[in-house]
Amino acid sequence: MVHARTVAVVALASLSFAPAALADTPTPGTLTVDGQGSVMVTPDVASLSLSVTRFASTAPPALAATNRRVAAIVAAVRAAGVPASGIQTETVNTSCGRVRIGPRHHKRSIKRCTASQSVSITSSATIVGTVIDAAIHAGARNINGPEFSFANPSAGEIAAEHAAITDARNQADAAAAQLGDVVTGVQSVTINPQSSVAPEAPTRAAAGAPSAPTRVHPGTEEVDATVAVVFTIGPAPAQ
Repeated sequence: MVHARTVAVVALASLSFAPAALADTPTPGTLTVDGQGSVMVTPDVASLSLSVTRFASTAPPALAATNRRVAAIVAAVRAAGVPASGIQTETVNTSCGRVRIGPRHHKRSIKRCTASQSVSITSSATIVGTVIDAAIHAGARNINGPEFSFANPSAGEIAAEHAAITDARNQADAAAAQLGDVVTGVQSVTINPQSSVAPEAPTRAAAGAPSAPTRVHPGTEEVDATVAVVFTIGPAPAQ
């Protein structure tokens, strides 16, 4: 019986020391840093829109004339390298009304119907100039664009986030050193990328064929990222 009581007392003594041992384990300090990063990326997609309008005394011939012109434009831009998936009809409109025509004091009222169609075209940024020329040669008169974007919506974001995290780590190392500590790990990372694509100003095509090939310059766009990183820090090792 004495031996059994001794074992029980030792076990209780061990348990009584466990919380004290846990209490001696220091909680790591933390340091929250905001990092900024940006990269320049060349857009690889260009979008533009065009419209065709025709008039006639009734709606059917006006619409038929519009259909023929749009078909010619679509064939031309397809030949220039635009896939079928990059051509989309936006609107088809017809309307009829009466208008007055003739000399000032001898005007007469006639019925006139208007038919119009608008089409959006999306192509590789490298061929958009050729696409504009092809559309104009096929009869397009009103062209707006191009606007530039990316085939991969996250283009540049990964690189920008990497730059932002690197910036955050550099700041954390400097701040920890000022405190006599070192960065020991990462507790959490919050990524809030912000990207921007600034479109080119709309361009209205002039009537007639261009005197020289249209050259469009996509340039580069800045993609920005912001991260908030919580680093763990601890005392710097003794030298």
